[in-house]
Amino acid sequence: MREREVTKVVAARLREEGALNLKVRYGSERGPDIECDLPGSGRRLYVEAKGFRAGDTVSQNCRTTVGEALLQIFSIYDRDVLCAMALPYSDGYTTVVRNIMPGLRVLGVHVLLVRGTEVWHLRPDSAGFFPSVPESIVEELDK
Repeated sequence: MREREVTKVVAARLREEGALNLKVRYGSERGPDIECDLPGSGRRLYVEAKGFRAGDTVSQNCRTTVGEALLQIFSIYDRDVLCAMALPYSDGYTTVVRNIMPGLRVLGVHVLLVRGTEVWHLRPDSAGFFPSVPESIVEELDK
């Protein structure tokens, strides 16, 4: 799944669930790939999406793109903003996420895993790698 597809699926889900002031960026536009306001808390959500690139090995691609996502998240990181990474739900990406879970937990970074049209959520305070498909991503992020 390419980055554009991951972005489209997550943005569509956020839009359907009532996220406010939704802005979606594709390609080389500056800023987070997705940003919106969560309706319950009014908190700002920034989502950095990544996907597979042509030419890279799976392992190389996953490590590199997750590293890029973290760099982009750190450049806008603020304790008042909710940050998330959106990634394809694949063996390669889940291996990388499992390896960096302690850091994601400390920083409070949510992970959204996309498989087809499903969006799975991994909370930063999860006791392990236990993503779930919530009824509402917006409500889950707004807790």
